[in-house]
Amino acid sequence: MKSSRLSVLALVAFAVACGAASNPDVAAKAGDQELSATRLAEVIAHSGAPLEKDVARNIAELWVNYQLAGLAAASNDSLSDAKVMQDALWSQIDNIRVKKFYENVSKGWDSLSPGSDEQRYANGEAFAARHILVKIDPNSTPEQIGAAKKKAESILAEATPANFAALAAKSDEPGAKERGGDLGLFGRGMMVPEFEKCVVAIKPGEISKEVCQTSFGFHVIYRSPFSDVADKFAPIAKQRNVAIAESTYLAKLETSRNVKVEGSAPVKAKAIAKNPLGYIKDNSALATYKGGSLTAARFAQWVMAYPAQAQIRPQLVAAPDTLVDKFVKQIVRNELVLQQADSAKAQADTGELQVIFMNFKSDVPRVWAGLDVDPTKLVDSANAKAGKPQIAAAHVDSFFSKLVKNEVPFVEIPYPMAHALQQKYSFSINEAGLDKAIEQAKTLRASADSVKAQAAPTGATPPDTTRK
Repeated sequence: MKSSRLSVLALVAFAVACGAASNPDVAAKAGDQELSATRLAEVIAHSGAPLEKDVARNIAELWVNYQLAGLAAASNDSLSDAKVMQDALWSQIDNIRVKKFYENVSKGWDSLSPGSDEQRYANGEAFAARHILVKIDPNSTPEQIGAAKKKAESILAEATPANFAALAAKSDEPGAKERGGDLGLFGRGMMVPEFEKCVVAIKPGEISKEVCQTSFGFHVIYRSPFSDVADKFAPIAKQRNVAIAESTYLAKLETSRNVKVEGSAPVKAKAIAKNPLGYIKDNSALATYKGGSLTAARFAQWVMAYPAQAQIRPQLVAAPDTLVDKFVKQIVRNELVLQQADSAKAQADTGELQVIFMNFKSDVPRVWAGLDVDPTKLVDSANAKAGKPQIAAAHVDSFFSKLVKNEVPFVEIPYPMAHALQQKYSFSINEAGLDKAIEQAKTLRASADSVKAQAAPTGATPPDTTRK
């Protein structure tokens, strides 16, 4: 049966650890439990997921995560030790620390203006315009396009700053009459390129000398004077002040620490994105700076800490090297700012820690309930303490089998919980086992496809047209 759920899972990053194993018949281990290459092959073959090693790895990691959660439940380990939670929640705690640091270092940034608001508006930090559209359809004939252009030119001939809002009643854009053609404030990249190019060429308070053609049609454009938008531009200018000051601060920090990204960083960063757990003990440098380096292991932790919905891993794998290089540099900047926060003794306070600890604690019973490994049920089922891990493992296996068939809802284990589990309990992902699973999955799927083809109807017999 095709499982669209597992096709989605194959794209999701799950934070579990990877260790070495030599038996190709075993794809993964969690505690005393094993996921055989054969079973993993069956899951992949029947899931409809691509027959790729990365898919096998992600499904195996999911199984490991679930089994580790079951093992914790069997031990009645809620992972609520303060040190365990602090370690697991490192990225959230660091975000709080950085925010506190910036609150101090950024004081006055909003007033560090590179010029008057009017000058900055004229220079294009933001635009404001009114326009009148004469629409053309994608299937318009040359004659229709010519007629539309002629109509727009006639509107342009009578347009003045004083009557432009009233002339907007002639626009083909819905609601233009009521708005006077006003588009409000917008930044670079927010309009189609052809329109933006036309706006940039117009001085504030003036009308375009020629009509502007885009895929929508022909536009007559009036770039609003600063006096019309001064109140709206002011808060945008302050935001830009902060952004410029922050960029300047980070650039100086980067320069002072002599940051250098290794030439091989993009290639290795992509490899880490595919298999971050294969690099959690790799101390080779992706980038260096005065006083330290960004190791592959640290980069892997950063990649895993991003929310699954951010899709950082697949985006890094698909991104051009230039963008990957920038991402590596951004992680270096994060590290440098954290060091600055350390120096400034910026810390999360008790109340802030309690909030994120509470959220973490609520995830554990949620996961246990979803996997049907609530410790109280395991206690009721087990005659001896030694039997609880086996009972929990059986419950997890049952859930996993149902998940494959889309019979139960997917249970997400967030990165902090998975991180805590991987630090406390033993597990491994076996690369040789993943390879074998993929080869077996190919055979299974080919066999299933062949059976389906043989069972398919050959079609109805055509009527005999030689008879009356």
